[in-house]
Amino acid sequence: MIIGRFALFFAFIFGLAATQAPEFWQQYKQRLGGAIDELAAIVTQFDTDATAQHLTQAQAIARLESDPDPLAQGRGVEIQHLIDRLAKLRHAAAAFDAPNVGAKWVALAETFDPQIAERAYEAYEPAIPTTPDGFISGIIGFVIGGGLVHLIGLPIRHRKKLFRRRNAPVEA
Repeated sequence: MIIGRFALFFAFIFGLAATQAPEFWQQYKQRLGGAIDELAAIVTQFDTDATAQHLTQAQAIARLESDPDPLAQGRGVEIQHLIDRLAKLRHAAAAFDAPNVGAKWVALAETFDPQIAERAYEAYEPAIPTTPDGFISGIIGFVIGGGLVHLIGLPIRHRKKLFRRRNAPVEA
């Protein structure tokens, strides 16, 4: 009986917290878009410079990385890192365009970027969910919260079965 009340309480808390996910996703996606725009501008400028030297992007990076000057080598490594990060962020942005709420949860878990999440959290303000995504997220959180408490409470509810004394074996 007490576990049922705890389950209801935690289900409510998890549900309330989960309703905030769509607002955070919105902030995260906006930050993601800004980061993509910045990185795309840097990579485009690098590509323009490489093209002016009649080089492909890969050739320009290889030239920088093979240069004996440590500054040029570092620039080659850095631009490769920026290109890889841009691809990852574009993949994340595409994943957030899914209409399915569950897909957005999965997208955040799979493509989580700590820097962007930190900036999104700084801009995040709790909001009352009035969208279907907010409602569905609340239900998901409610079910997860209640389910976790029931799962944790299983040993308590069944303690008599789990911890009863067993009869000593009879010797023949």
